[in-house]
Amino acid sequence: MIQERHLKDKLGWPEGHRMAVLLTFDFQGGEDVKPDRDGKINHEEWTQGEYGPRTGIWRILRILQETGVKATFLTCGAIAERYPEQVKAIVQKGHEIAGHGYHHEVARDLTREQEKEVIRKTTEMIEKRTGKRPVGWRSCTQSSNSIELLMEHGYLWNSNSFAYDLPFIWENNSRRLVELPRHPFGDGRIYTHRDSGNPNDALVVWKAFFDELYEESQQSLTFCPFQFHPYISSRPGRAKALKEMILYMRKHTSVWFVRGSEVAELTLKLSSGTDSRKGHLKEVVGS
Repeated sequence: MIQERHLKDKLGWPEGHRMAVLLTFDFQGGEDVKPDRDGKINHEEWTQGEYGPRTGIWRILRILQETGVKATFLTCGAIAERYPEQVKAIVQKGHEIAGHGYHHEVARDLTREQEKEVIRKTTEMIEKRTGKRPVGWRSCTQSSNSIELLMEHGYLWNSNSFAYDLPFIWENNSRRLVELPRHPFGDGRIYTHRDSGNPNDALVVWKAFFDELYEESQQSLTFCPFQFHPYISSRPGRAKALKEMILYMRKHTSVWFVRGSEVAELTLKLSSGTDSRKGHLKEVVGS
């Protein structure tokens, strides 16, 4: 039985930091653009998606280097397969590569065996390209099988829940998986589509999100995750807004910019010795 454990009174960020900021980029291309009923691909939609791995990723990596932060790239297996140099560059810059499906599959539409195969293929392709097995995952949606399958594949963390502010742990007997919650303020929702939206509006939303969590961090630690896409936020104008947001956060004290695995490993470490605290466990009816 899968259960979740919350560690609000146990969590603590290193060096006295009050807030952890996690920058994540869902690294996909045109995988989500499926053929029409006649079998034809929408060329405009496809090439807008392909802007991310073909062009935009280099601008994103430059911005991260100029602002001095590390990020996590949730990467489709097909992207790792088709764009090995881009994936290699991400790793060389010190960023983390995690899994994001193979062809950006909608997890809830897959059978258990299909989803298991997607995780296996993605894991193996990323490991082949980077020399390191990925330990983090974010799928396009989540199925009732996702948590258990990620545990079976030895994953450290997942990032699909919108239900909480702080990281928590999924448990199933001796297996554990850290959940890094996210918020519905990513570029995919703010810009609403590949070719619409106002970068200034994005900054208003992002700054308000950050500011409130930063204010709350004066009372208790906070976790501030952002979800971006290279094919969306790398476009000129939008990229400027992304850089401005990162620099804005960098001006604040006691902020820890963290990669997914770093906060997940710390969460597991801090959870040690709390197994007897049954009051913190809650049965999961669905995931």
